[in-house]
Amino acid sequence: MKYDDIQKIHEAGLVSGEQRDQILAHFNLKEESNRFLVIISFIGALLVAAGIILLIAANWAAIPRGVKLAAGLALMLGAHGGGWWLREQPKSYPKTGEALHLVGSLLFLGNIALVGQIYNLSSRPGNAFLLWWLGIAALPWLLGSAAQFALLLLAVGVWFGVEINDRTSLILFDDERQVLAYALVGLVYVGLGFGLRRSSYPNFSGIAEKLGFLVLGIFSFPLTWAGFLSWSRWSGRPELSQWLLPALGVLAVTLIVAGCRHLPFLSRQWRVTWGAALTGAAALLVAANLISTQRDWYWLGHMTPVNTVAAIAIFIFCLLQVQVGVQQRAASLVNLGLTFIALDLIAVYIGLFGSMQFTGLMFVISGVFLMVFAVFLEKKRRALMKEIKAQKEVRS
Repeated sequence: MKYDDIQKIHEAGLVSGEQRDQILAHFNLKEESNRFLVIISFIGALLVAAGIILLIAANWAAIPRGVKLAAGLALMLGAHGGGWWLREQPKSYPKTGEALHLVGSLLFLGNIALVGQIYNLSSRPGNAFLLWWLGIAALPWLLGSAAQFALLLLAVGVWFGVEINDRTSLILFDDERQVLAYALVGLVYVGLGFGLRRSSYPNFSGIAEKLGFLVLGIFSFPLTWAGFLSWSRWSGRPELSQWLLPALGVLAVTLIVAGCRHLPFLSRQWRVTWGAALTGAAALLVAANLISTQRDWYWLGHMTPVNTVAAIAIFIFCLLQVQVGVQQRAASLVNLGLTFIALDLIAVYIGLFGSMQFTGLMFVISGVFLMVFAVFLEKKRRALMKEIKAQKEVRS
């Protein structure tokens, strides 16, 4: 059901204008924008930002210091001003205006770097990115801009990555275990997206959830690699960093538990199941940080117990993710789950390579489990679809 469908029903005289507005408000349906225009606008915004930077860089030595600062500030304010003007005009161009606001936010980071370069400020790179995302943190909410919200999430992620790799940081985590921190940040984004579903900014939820699940999958997958986490360095790490993963885990679980009740099309049983799966993922990521790093602690070929538990957990988690995606009509969840199921099986095969007998046995067991579980999930899906259809008939 789309905005245009409801509009056609109204034009046919089947529902009144008031009923149309109530339906649109209830299902949060909005007029679809021209996707081609959106894509072109944002590509143009990025080209404008990059072109301005290159033009300034090409004439850097000849530009006086005051002119550099004034030009940088004028360009940033001009971009935001132009974006506001395009959005507020009677015949507005909201997507083009949103693209200009995005240019302004990117130019803010450029101005931070400009000031540091002009005055030779020897500062930590993490501080510049921290100032950047703090400076743009209010814009998504003030402008109601999904693009600004996506940029904010990316800015926070970039700052976090720079910070935990900085030798002077209190949360230094400069070894292969930092993938655990990135995966937990993904879970935090997922929980944030759940909470935003019932907020004043429901269009932000999809961005946070999709980015969160993508980050979670990418940075959890290395745990299935044979020998991963067996050569981490612990020396020289600040005391505060020891609490980084537990703190992220608690934050992620808190947001997930609070937001799971907002998930659409899921029964109470599935909300509890999905919430438990996400909570379990956070617990396993935190626990993996506490496992011994002995090199000789191997079994099943080249796989360590950590790798084996991770491979099984990711496999089960992705199956649940696919089923939840089917029930929520979320193609991205389904596609992501199937992708990482395939990658998980490939990683296990490579990790167990050399023992064909055991590899064959594991493939048979996992294949039988997959088929039985798929039948079970399909039955649950059909029962759920019948229930939803019956509810619709009662309402009509």
